Amino acid sequence: MKLSALPLAVSVLCAGLPLGVNAAATPDQIVTAMENKFGVYPGERRNHTKGICFSGEFQSTAEAAALSRSPLFQGNAIPVIGRFSQAGGNLHAPDNKPNGHGMALRFTLPDGQLHQMAMLDLPFFDVASPEGFLQKQLATTPDPATGKPDPAKVQAFEQAFPETQRLKQALAGQSRIPAGYHRLSYNSINTFILETADGKATPVRWAFIPAEDQEAYLSNEQAESLGADYLQDRLQDRLDSGDIHWRMELTLANEDDQLTDPSQPWTGPHRVIQAGTLRLHAVETDATAACRTINFDPLRLSDGVKPSDDPVLHARPPAYAISFAKRSQEAARQD
Repeated sequence: MKLSALPLAVSVLCAGLPLGVNAAATPDQIVTAMENKFGVYPGERRNHTKGICFSGEFQSTAEAAALSRSPLFQGNAIPVIGRFSQAGGNLHAPDNKPNGHGMALRFTLPDGQLHQMAMLDLPFFDVASPEGFLQKQLATTPDPATGKPDPAKVQAFEQAFPETQRLKQALAGQSRIPAGYHRLSYNSINTFILETADGKATPVRWAFIPAEDQEAYLSNEQAESLGADYLQDRLQDRLDSGDIHWRMELTLANEDDQLTDPSQPWTGPHRVIQAGTLRLHAVETDATAACRTINFDPLRLSDGVKPSDDPVLHARPPAYAISFAKRSQEAARQD
C-alpha cells in the first residue's frame, strides 16, 4: 500500500494533528495517543491496562525441538509468569462489553535466559503498520463535546487503511465478550523465525489453544447479567474446580505467505505441529503480583527464535519501554 495514493479523506483524519499521513509513527507519538484517548492512571500500563496475573508452567514437545535450538523447546518444565488483559488503556474497562484480550508470558529458561511473548485473541491484526495503529488511536479518541469518536475521522481512517476491513469481516457476528480468559485462543499475530542448531530457519506463527472445548464468547444477552469484573472470578473458580491448560501450536509458513504484514492472514492448508503445553497454576490480582513489574517485550527472545522484519512487531518494544518508564516513575513517586 502506497501512502501517497491514499484518498483525500485522510486530510480530514489528520487535520490539526501533529502527524502527517506520510510520517513515520514514533513510539512517543503512539504512547501519547494512548494517553490522550484513555487518560492516564498513574503507575499503570498505557495499553492493556486492566489485567490479571498468573503463574504456570510450560513443557515443549520433541516436534518443537526439531524446529528450534531454543531452550524453550528442549522439553524441560519451564516456569512461567503471565498476564491476561483487556485491550486499551481503561483501567476500569467492563468485562461484559466487547473488546480485544491478550495473554503475555515470561518464561525463565534453565540457562537463565528470559523469553517473552505477547499475544491477542485475534486471528490477525487490523493494521499493517505502526502508522496505521497510531492513526487508529487518533481517529477513535472521543471528542470532548460528545464523548464519542468523530464519525468523519473514523471513516477517513478506514478509507486510508483499507486492510482494517479484513479483520472486521473476520470478526463479524462475534460478541467479543469472553466466557472466560481460559476459553480464549491467543495468537502471536506477528511472524517469528525458528532456527535449528545447524541454522535451518522456519518462519512460524504460533497460537495457544484452550484444552476446554467450549464456546469462547458470550452472547450479548448472556453478558448483560454479569458484572464488570467477572473474568477474574471465573478464572479462579475454574482453576479451583480443575486443570486449566492450553496447547501451543506452531503454524509453518507456506512459500507465498506474508511474513511482514500482521494484517494478512495465512489461508489454506498449512503444516501445524503441537509444540507444547502451557498449564496455569495460580491466579493473582494485578495490583500485587509479580507480573506487574514485567514489560513483556515480545522481542526478548531466546537463542533459536528470531523476529521477522514485521514493522508492527519492531514498533512494540520501544513503545512498551516508554510506558514502562513512565509507570515506574509514577509508582516510585506514590511509594
